[in-house]
Amino acid sequence: MNIIKHVILCIIDDVKSTQFFDLINEGKLPNFKKLMETGAFCKNCITDFPSVTFPTQVSIITGTFTGDYRNEPCHGVPAYNWLDRSVVPPRLRSYGSYSMEERIQIYKMNDDIGDNCQTLLEMVGNRENTASITQFINRGTKYFFPESKIKLALYYLLLRKTPRLEHYILLANTMVIHKLLDCYKHSKKYFEENQAPMASLLWFMSSDILMHLYGSNSEIYEKNLMHIDKVMGILLKELNNLGFLEETAIAITSDHGNYDALKTGSLSNFIDQSALTHYHYRKNPLGNINIAEFSGIGMFNFKSSTNRNQYRWDHPSNSELRKYGPKGINLFKKLFQLEGVKLMYYRNDGNTYKNGDIQLYKKNERNQIDKTTIFFKGNGNDYMTKYVPENPEEDIFNYSSDDRASHLLDGKFHSIDEWLEATYHLDYPLYVDLLPRHFKNPRSADIIVSTQGKVVYHVKHGKKMNHELHCHDIGLRESSVVPLLIGGTQEVPHKEIPFCKITDIVPTLLAMLGKKPHSSVIGKSLV
Repeated sequence: MNIIKHVILCIIDDVKSTQFFDLINEGKLPNFKKLMETGAFCKNCITDFPSVTFPTQVSIITGTFTGDYRNEPCHGVPAYNWLDRSVVPPRLRSYGSYSMEERIQIYKMNDDIGDNCQTLLEMVGNRENTASITQFINRGTKYFFPESKIKLALYYLLLRKTPRLEHYILLANTMVIHKLLDCYKHSKKYFEENQAPMASLLWFMSSDILMHLYGSNSEIYEKNLMHIDKVMGILLKELNNLGFLEETAIAITSDHGNYDALKTGSLSNFIDQSALTHYHYRKNPLGNINIAEFSGIGMFNFKSSTNRNQYRWDHPSNSELRKYGPKGINLFKKLFQLEGVKLMYYRNDGNTYKNGDIQLYKKNERNQIDKTTIFFKGNGNDYMTKYVPENPEEDIFNYSSDDRASHLLDGKFHSIDEWLEATYHLDYPLYVDLLPRHFKNPRSADIIVSTQGKVVYHVKHGKKMNHELHCHDIGLRESSVVPLLIGGTQEVPHKEIPFCKITDIVPTLLAMLGKKPHSSVIGKSLV
C-alpha cells in the first residue's frame, strides 16, 4: 500500500533560485530550510521560454512544453499575450491586466492548453478529490477558489490596491493556506466524497506584484517571501496536527526569476518610420502589426499581404518580411535597430511540427551579426535538436566556450536531457530545445527579439503599459533558473538534485502517488 496519499504543488511567483537559497542560508526562511534539510531540493531547476508567468506555469502543471498543440503531445500556450490567427478577425489573447475584459481571459487558459495534454489534477484521475487555490490552470479540479469571476475580480483588485498594499498582500498569502487547510479539515463541505484532496495546486502571486513594483532587492519583497515561509509553516504544522503530513508530499517551486533593466525604451519611431499600423479587432481591424508583448523579449506578429480575406492573418514568408509593408522595409534589419536589441529568433519557411530549423542572430560587440541555426526533428519522446553556429567560435549563446556544452556542438541531434545536463549552469539553459518547441506553436510570433535585459519596453498588444525596470522574460540565469523543494512526508529522500527541468515535477509527484503520467509529459521522477 502506498504511504503517500496526497500531493501539493505550490508555485511562488517570480523567485530566482540564488536569492531563495541565500535567504534560506541567512535563516530568514526557516520553514523552507526545514523542508530543504529533510527532503529533496534543486538549485538549478530550469524554467520555460519565455520566462514569464504563462506559459511557464502551464508547463509546470501539465509536465510538458508548448508546440503544435493540434498535432503533437504538448500544450498550446506560447506566451502571456499572443495573437490567435485561427479566427477571423484574429483574437488578442491576454491572461491578466487591469482591464476586466482581459482579466477574465485567464479562465480561457484551460481551453487554450489543448486536448493533447493533461493537468496534474486530470492525471490523478477524475474519481479523486482535487483542489486549486488561486491557480487558474486547473482543468480537472473538483474545488477552485475563487469560485466565481466576480470573486476573481475582487481578488485582483485587492492585490493591486496601492493604499494598504502590504495589508492586502499578507491577507492574500494567509487566505491561500487557510483555504487549502479547510479542504483538509472539512472535506465534506467541498467534495462529494468526504476525503481530503489527493492533489492540490497553490499559487502565491503576491511576490510577482511586489517584484514589479519595487524590485526583488527591496525590503517589502523580501519580507513578503518571509511571510510566505511563515504561512507555509502554518500549513506544515496543521497538516501534522491533522495526521496528514506523513502521507503528504509538498513540492515548492517558482515559474521564473527576475532582473533589473537599465532603462525603458520607446517603439513610436519604429512604427512611424515603417508606416505600419497597430492591429486591434475594434479600433483598427485592418492594421498590419501586432506587438503581442515586449519587455526584454519582443514578440512581433505581422499580417501577410497574400491573404485573400483582408481580415485574415497568416504567417508571412521570410521573403515578405524582408520587404514588408508600404515602404518595403527589411524587418529583420529594422528590428535590430531598436534600442538595446541584441538577439533575434525566427522560424524558417517550410517548417512542420516534425522537422525544420530556427534562425538565431546576435549583434556582437563589433556591431556585426553572428548567426546560429537550431535544427529540430521528431515530436513527443522522439524530438531532438541540433545546434549549428555559422562560426563555431562565435555561437549565439556562447556554448562553445564551455567544456560541457561545447561537446554537443558536434553536428548531431541531441535529446532534451542531454542539453539540460550540458547547459543548466549557463545563461540560456536548455534554449536549444525550448526555442523550436515555441516556434512549432502556430500561436507564436513571426519574429522574436531580445535586449538581454538592458532595455525594456513594457508593450502589450501595441500599448505601452508602464515604465518599471523590474522584469523577467529573458534567458539569463537570474530569470530562467528557479528553486525546487520537495518535502513534507519522510518518504521523500533527503538529497540534492544537481539539475532538473520544471516538467520533471509532475512525474515526480505522480510517482509518489503510484500514478502514471500522461503520454505528453516530458520529464522523469526526481526522487
